[in-house]
Amino acid sequence: MSLLSTFTSLVRLTPLLQNTRQFAVKATKQERKKIILRDEDLIETFVKGSGPGGQCINKRSTCVDLRHIPTGIRVQCQQSRSLADNRGIARKLLREKLDELENGPLSKVAQKAAKIAKQKARRAKRAKAKYGTKPDSDQDPAADLSSSSAI
Repeated sequence: MSLLSTFTSLVRLTPLLQNTRQFAVKATKQERKKIILRDEDLIETFVKGSGPGGQCINKRSTCVDLRHIPTGIRVQCQQSRSLADNRGIARKLLREKLDELENGPLSKVAQKAAKIAKQKARRAKRAKAKYGTKPDSDQDPAADLSSSSAI
């Protein structure tokens, strides 16, 4: 990335100092790396499944074990009774794990979690503004009634 791409085109002369120029600096946005799975980097094995699903699961090899050689990440998938569906789901799960490893806070899963946390914080702030803080629930409500009736 060149140095010129980090500056915007806004250049102006200051009224007090005619010989100096000011540049407005634009923050550079980090980009996510696109995750590409190559078949040469994968070891795919099929294992007999277990659990609910009956004879179809217990006799056939529908469980997919997918291993990414460069990183050593391993994913197993047996969400469906279909081998083709499990292969697709396993590749999707592996892509998500590689995305988290490569991109960190820029990964899709991290961005979704950050968005949900931001929404929760905003809702809590609105609720606090609307209802105020709750009184301490440590006090016994019966004690409050007995003290008020004595007055």
